[in-house]
Amino acid sequence: MVYEIAKSKNKIFIDTLIITFSILLIGFSIGFFVEFFRIQKISDYYQNFEIEALDLKLQNYYYQIMDEASCAEAINQNFIFADEIYNTGLTLERYEKSNQISPQLLTEKKRYVLLKTELWLNSILLKKKCNNPFHTVVYIYSQNYNKAKEAEQKAISDILRKIKNERGNKLILLPIAGDLDIDSVTMQEKIYNITYFPTVIIDEKYVLPGFTSEEDINQYLK
Repeated sequence: MVYEIAKSKNKIFIDTLIITFSILLIGFSIGFFVEFFRIQKISDYYQNFEIEALDLKLQNYYYQIMDEASCAEAINQNFIFADEIYNTGLTLERYEKSNQISPQLLTEKKRYVLLKTELWLNSILLKKKCNNPFHTVVYIYSQNYNKAKEAEQKAISDILRKIKNERGNKLILLPIAGDLDIDSVTMQEKIYNITYFPTVIIDEKYVLPGFTSEEDINQYLK
């Protein structure tokens, strides 16, 4: 009788162990596949910008030879492109916060940063070519940060997002990671004498390092 009870308890223990192990295995598998598809989605987002990068390059060539009669449509298309890139960037930011960036994704992000840098240069060319008063606000931030830096960058990012939402197609906002060792970005940092992240550049004239209030930023956007 005692043997039968012990055998029954042992069977219950083994069955419980098997069930627990199975639940853990299923949970791990689900977590693995969710993480895999999330990372794949980020990668797909970045890779989709390869065509846009070529498109931007061709637009740059066109802007150099077009006449003023084409300015209105060119500026409109530039804003559409800029808004698309900005909104996609917000989505990527949310995905990135839930994943550790792998070397592959870091490479894709560098391509994305190059795309935004080219858009910035195109916008500068358009403003000069068309004598248009729209604003460019470039936000150079750090990809590598501690808690204090994260809080500072989030505060500035929130302020700039609010200003962008209020001004719409009067302002192009371009957040650019400044510490990814990209030569074209480093060149711009030297041109504007940027030694601190984050820094905001307004209309290629005003360089505002560190935290800057909404009121101070708006005074340069009149």
